[in-house]
Amino acid sequence: MLGLASVSAYSQQNTVRAGLIDLTIHSEAPNLTTNGPAFLTPQPAGLTVENATTLLLGYTRKLNEHLDIDVVLGLPPRHDVKGTGTLAPFGVIAKVKQAAPTVFLNYNFGAPENKFRPFVGVGFNYTHFFDGQSTSSGNLASGGPTKIELSDSFGLAAQVGASYKLTDQWSLVGSVATAKVKSDMTATTGSIERKTTIDFRPVVYTLGLAYSF
Repeated sequence: MLGLASVSAYSQQNTVRAGLIDLTIHSEAPNLTTNGPAFLTPQPAGLTVENATTLLLGYTRKLNEHLDIDVVLGLPPRHDVKGTGTLAPFGVIAKVKQAAPTVFLNYNFGAPENKFRPFVGVGFNYTHFFDGQSTSSGNLASGGPTKIELSDSFGLAAQVGASYKLTDQWSLVGSVATAKVKSDMTATTGSIERKTTIDFRPVVYTLGLAYSF
């Protein structure tokens, strides 16, 4: 019977899941530099990126009893960007969306028939930033309508997590992940450019309901 259970578990090569993603951002960025007069960006003037929550979508393809390829996606969340230093009184100065597909190679501990299976994974993250918008207070701080642009990011990623089997096909999957996400930001107001590089340093918590077939 144990052998049949093992074969049944291993025969389910594909898993899809949906749930929630909580992105906790620990951003660091040097003070803004500018090509304009210093009085237009009195120092220190910086920014910090706020946390976000969004919908989780994932797909896992089993390679063997222990290894699988795990693709983690999510509905693109919008992050608030707050000013620091001389920009702190302006509050939320910008908003930006991001899409961050991440691919992991996971190692699953234990046997396929086990109800509880912890796993660890290493992989690669691509983050695309889009729909950057300066808020009214951001425009006020910058001296006029401002265009926000962030470069895309490519970096290594890692995760730890576990799955708990509810039935032969349904399970709960939770994980904690991080990735190297760094982006060059340019805020353009007329002919004035203000720049910095944001190191997002995210910690990503996911919890999803998974279906295997």
